[in-house]
Amino acid sequence: MATQPQTDPRLLRAAQESPTLEYMLEKGLPLTREQWISMNYLGHPPEPWTAEHEATVPEPFQKAQES
Repeated sequence: MATQPQTDPRLLRAAQESPTLEYMLEKGLPLTREQWISMNYLGHPPEPWTAEHEATVPEPFQKAQES
């Protein structure tokens, strides 16, 4: 009997505040930063990408801030 991989609990918590991430989980879509950005911005992410945009990305997908 095959077992289903478990979803990272951080993603489950983040999905409570991100309808896009919630949809990705429900539909079994790839759980990646790139997929989230593409879906959230309907395939047209803003350019240039700013800190304000980064702040909208669910925490598990955010890039580490450079010091």
